[in-house]
Amino acid sequence: MELMESQMEDAAAGDGAPIGPDQKRTIALFLEQSRRKNRTVPIRGSFLQSQGPGNATPAPMQVLVTRKQERALELYLLLAAVTGSEKSGFAVTEWSTSWARALGIFDEKNGGAAVSRAWRALRELKVVATARGDGRRTKVTKLKEDGSGARYAAPGAVGDPYFQLPFAYWEEDLNTKLSLPGKAIFLIALSLRQTEFPLVHTRICDRYGINKQTVAKGIQDLLAYGVIKQTRMEQYDTLRTKSGVGLRPLYQFAESFIQPGILWASAPRNASHRTDPEGDNHDHRSTFTSIPASA
Repeated sequence: MELMESQMEDAAAGDGAPIGPDQKRTIALFLEQSRRKNRTVPIRGSFLQSQGPGNATPAPMQVLVTRKQERALELYLLLAAVTGSEKSGFAVTEWSTSWARALGIFDEKNGGAAVSRAWRALRELKVVATARGDGRRTKVTKLKEDGSGARYAAPGAVGDPYFQLPFAYWEEDLNTKLSLPGKAIFLIALSLRQTEFPLVHTRICDRYGINKQTVAKGIQDLLAYGVIKQTRMEQYDTLRTKSGVGLRPLYQFAESFIQPGILWASAPRNASHRTDPEGDNHDHRSTFTSIPASA
């Protein structure tokens, strides 16, 4: 039976074969394969922010954004969605042409080269491992998100923070609409795990290692496509102004992007007694309770 399926696949790859599914349908097939009932993908915060002493080692996302490796980021997010089974070793074996179609590349030669470069970039960051799979396919294994090269395990333990990337990211075409800065700020905003949140430029630069232009462009993208909306201005205490008072905008996600895997319990707010968002002691995360993630 396996031989027959392999022969059929080889024939389909030959001359005169019908054109395969488009980018959106290819991604839908990948997401269907994931069988995630809550339709979200758990990703540790360490993918976005270095956890080492003094943040000496850049987090994987920082490297991808700095090097403008958008395709590598896209493949990683889709791989994270698909590799949810511990039984499979958090690995998947697929054609490079399938990954290429998911990136919107339909020329087999160019697509194969682009996918190969993206996997190489992710291997160098130690967030994936690759090996030869069956039938000239590539087996890709998800590793721990922090770039340590450690084996992957589902997050959810105490002190192991993660966020949930909703399938709506692909289903509402954010993968093709947003710029790389927009995607970076989208992931960062998700990781804050709040129903209402600030996006302080200086703080994001310091914590995530991306420049102010990238932060500004990312926020602009999210607002332009209706991913987030500004809800109100929040007043806070600061020594940076003559009056001792500052104002900052707060944002909320559109309903499609609210994370179902988090039970929210927002910290009490006193609009006139918030701390300086650029001060060292500022923490703009709410208290929260994590629902254990499926991998």
